[in-house]
Amino acid sequence: MHEKKFSLIEGETFTIDQLGKEIEEIVGSKLVDLTGVKRRVVAQKPSPEQGFETFTIKFDLEDLPDFVDVVATTEKKENIEEYDFNKEEFKVRLVSYIRQEAPKGNESGHVSE
Repeated sequence: MHEKKFSLIEGETFTIDQLGKEIEEIVGSKLVDLTGVKRRVVAQKPSPEQGFETFTIKFDLEDLPDFVDVVATTEKKENIEEYDFNKEEFKVRLVSYIRQEAPKGNESGHVSE
């Protein structure tokens, strides 16, 4: 849906607020939270000595049940508490628009994230 525009920000470096604003501009919808929901990806088996850490960031859209999922990397730190997405920049690797089937407020409860 927005792949061509998302590809323009993949490989670029952003702070979390900058990325949130870019996503709002691309999808034409407000985000519930500009800082998103961050999760660390623990998958370093083949190369534990790599100098970066991978995170996923989920941005929920305010007026749609859809969301934008971002895979980002940042310089590796000793402890998880040392990561500060509000101040530090990270590199966007992949951006995906995830479309949900049911409208917001659907009482069937069949839509899951």
